[in-house]
Amino acid sequence: MLEFINADFSYDDKILLKNFSFSAREGVSTAILGPSGFGKTTLMNLSAGFIKPKGGKIVPFSGEKASFIFQEDRLLPWFTALENLTAVGIEENTAKEYLDKVGLSDSMDKYPSELSGGMQRRLAIARALAFGGDIFYFDEPLRGLDIKTSGEILELIRKEISEKTALIITHSPKEAFSLCDRIVFCGKSPLEVLFDKNKSDFSDENELLEFMKTIE
Repeated sequence: MLEFINADFSYDDKILLKNFSFSAREGVSTAILGPSGFGKTTLMNLSAGFIKPKGGKIVPFSGEKASFIFQEDRLLPWFTALENLTAVGIEENTAKEYLDKVGLSDSMDKYPSELSGGMQRRLAIARALAFGGDIFYFDEPLRGLDIKTSGEILELIRKEISEKTALIITHSPKEAFSLCDRIVFCGKSPLEVLFDKNKSDFSDENELLEFMKTIE
């Protein structure tokens, strides 16, 4: 289980977390939902161990292999789309399968600079899903995708992470409701958990959105 125990974190003189406590169970997809600029990405980086808390304690998930979608696509510009997957140890057949799943089968020999912004995002998603692992950390996974494409990719991600451990950072109630079993709504500064609910507590994303308005 991932657990934050009275964690503190700050950048220079900006306090992002103060005595922050939070936990997430394994085998469950958990959404950290809330507006931009309040430290949600920092929360993911702390969860993954990329940065350390200034105070308190963080107990990480127990899995050994983690897969990431960052806010930035973090593609390797000197490699083709296919090579961006095989370069991280993904077998070529699996890489081609996932490129096809995100609609890039005709672009696998193109370099990132030859792809549109939305195609680059789909490439980053294909790499993360094909890599797989024990834990998925996704930060605004559908950033930059158009409405039609985002719906298709949303369904793909939902199937891939079903019954697996996932921590998903998003500002979108739709993404949170569609992808996650548990929804943790965060805000304020320093960051606070404003509510912590199971997806089953809401009939649909609209009910979630209306409930969020009562909290804000």
